Amino acid sequence: MGFVRLCACCVAIGACFVTVGCGGGSSSTAGMAAGGGATTGGGGAGDAKRAPGGEAGKGGRAVREPIQSRGIKGEDPSAEAATKAAISGGDCAALGKLAEERLGVDLTRRSSPKPPLSRCRLSGHETSISVYLDSGFAAHQRYSNRIEETVQFNTENPGGLPQPIPHVGEKAAYDADANWIPALRSLLAVRGNRWLTVTISAAGLPDRELRDEAAVLARAGFKLSAVG
Repeated sequence: MGFVRLCACCVAIGACFVTVGCGGGSSSTAGMAAGGGATTGGGGAGDAKRAPGGEAGKGGRAVREPIQSRGIKGEDPSAEAATKAAISGGDCAALGKLAEERLGVDLTRRSSPKPPLSRCRLSGHETSISVYLDSGFAAHQRYSNRIEETVQFNTENPGGLPQPIPHVGEKAAYDADANWIPALRSLLAVRGNRWLTVTISAAGLPDRELRDEAAVLARAGFKLSAVG
């Protein structure tokens, strides 16, 4: 009877060792599986970030591309978005009529009305006028950059320096949003996100009168191209 009890105890102790061994093996295997799963999951997320065009890898999340990136000066797409403003064919005809009345010259019209870069060209006897409207993204910022660059490159050339003109561009300190550049016979002005340029040449007109005629056409161009 004692021998039977001894055998029963040995069997029970052996069963315990087997149970403990299996439990440890299960935990180890589960840990390895968890580690492998985490590694695989991490790779999936990495693939999603590397996927071209914002497409996700298997099991990952798509990386959304911005609708429109900021410009080199930090322009805000929502504040300086492109618009549908343009110098239409009808606007070009109206500008041509205005210029004819003021200059006393018959002018032909050529219109390129498609935004964001539209243009009206007027030409006649020894007279040439171009009214150009930029209503693309960050037009205001690009106008400012252009004026700044013009100043930098013409420090020793007075005729190339911008001359502020009142009552043409939008209100700004020192009339900074409208400038006449004598060397180019061009008036550059901005209102909101519309950058308008008038380049003019007419036989017999001195610089001051060319500037004044350009200002008249610029004001008319802004009024005609206003949206909303």
